[in-house]
Amino acid sequence: MPLKLGPIHEQVERMAEAATAPVRQDLLAAAREFFYRVNPAVLLAKLSDRQRQYPWLVAEPLDTLSVTVPAPAPPTDFSVIAADGSFIPPDRHSPLRFYVINTGHAVLTYGRYPDAHLDSSGRLYFEDAELYLDPTGQRIPIEGERLGVRMAVEEMKALREALGLASLPAIALRDGSLILWALQRKEESEVKRAFLEPFLACLDAFLRAEVPVASYISYTGSQEVVNALRVSICQDDPTHCERCSLDTAQQDLCRFLGTIRDRHLFAGILAPGERSALFRSRSAILEEYREHCVLFFYLNIDGEITRIEAPEWVMTHAPHLDLVHSLVYDQCQRSGDYPPYPPVLVEAHEQAVISTTERRMVEQLVEEALARRRIPYIRSAKDRSKRSRGV
Repeated sequence: MPLKLGPIHEQVERMAEAATAPVRQDLLAAAREFFYRVNPAVLLAKLSDRQRQYPWLVAEPLDTLSVTVPAPAPPTDFSVIAADGSFIPPDRHSPLRFYVINTGHAVLTYGRYPDAHLDSSGRLYFEDAELYLDPTGQRIPIEGERLGVRMAVEEMKALREALGLASLPAIALRDGSLILWALQRKEESEVKRAFLEPFLACLDAFLRAEVPVASYISYTGSQEVVNALRVSICQDDPTHCERCSLDTAQQDLCRFLGTIRDRHLFAGILAPGERSALFRSRSAILEEYREHCVLFFYLNIDGEITRIEAPEWVMTHAPHLDLVHSLVYDQCQRSGDYPPYPPVLVEAHEQAVISTTERRMVEQLVEEALARRRIPYIRSAKDRSKRSRGV
C-alpha cells in the first residue's frame, strides 16, 4: 500500500478537532454580531479611497448589509430553463488533437399546462481555428481554463436557444458563476475577444426577451462579504498586517474572517427561504460586462446557503428579482435531495453528462476512422504503460 494511512488518520483527527474548537464558534458568533454593525457608507468610502489597496476581493453592498427578504410566492404558471455542459478535453497522448463539448438543456413548465423539454447537442472540435486562438500567430491552445470558458459560452448559447420552448413568466438558470474569472488576466486579451462577446450577446438576448437569467452556485467558496467585514475592521495598511494597531480581540476576529466563507456567515443569519441584501462583485472582468455587471445575493434553501448571481438589469428590477428569488426557492422545495438542488439543473446535467463508456466510444470512433485509412492509432508509450500496468 503506497499511502500509509496511520499518520493520515492521526492528522485527520487533529484537523477535525481544530475545525470544531469552541473558540471558532465564539469567533463566528462575533463575526455575525459585527456584520449587523457595519456601516455601508463607511465601507464604501474605504473601498473608494485609492490610497488604500486591499489584497482581498471585496463585495460592495448596494444598500445595507443586514437586510433579509423572505421568498415571494411563485406565480401559478411559469417555466424554468436550465443548461449545462460537459467536455472531453484534448488528450496529449492521442495521435490526433480534438475535444468534444456536449450541452444539455431542460425546460420545465409548471401550473395548468405542465410540460418538459429535455435535449442535448454534442460537437467534436478538430480544426485549427477551433483548437487554437490566433491559429496563425500565437496559437494559444484551447485547453484547461480556456476550454472551461468555451464550454460556458456554449452553455449560454444552449440556454438562449431553449428560451423559445418556455412559457412566460420564466427564468433561465445555469450552474456555476456568470463571472468568467479566467478572462481577468491581461495577457489573455485574445481569449477575452474570442469568448466574452458571444457570452454577452447571449445575455443581450435575455435582456431583449425580458426573461431574467441567473446562476446557481452550490456550496460557494466565495469570501467577498466576509472580506467586506475585514475591510470594515481594518484601520491600517491592509498589505502589512504585521503592523496592525488593532487590539487583540479585533486582530483575532480579522484573522478568523480570513478562514471562513460567506456561506458560514449567512448560515446563522438567513432563515429558510430568505435571501440576503444585494452585493456587487468587484471582479476586474466585470468592467467589460456593460449593463450585465453581475450582482449577487445569498439564499437559504433549507439545508445550504447558495449564491445566486444575475446581471444588474435583473437584480435592480423588483419584478425580475422577486421572480428569480421565488422560482429558485420553489425549485429547491421540489427537490427530493438533501441539501436540495433545483430539479431543472439536475435534468440539464443528465442531458449534458458524458459517461466513461461514451468517452471510450469517441476514442474508438477515432481509431476506426484512422484504421479505414490505414493509419495506425498509436498512443504515447507513457499512456500505454499506464493502461497496461498491473494493480
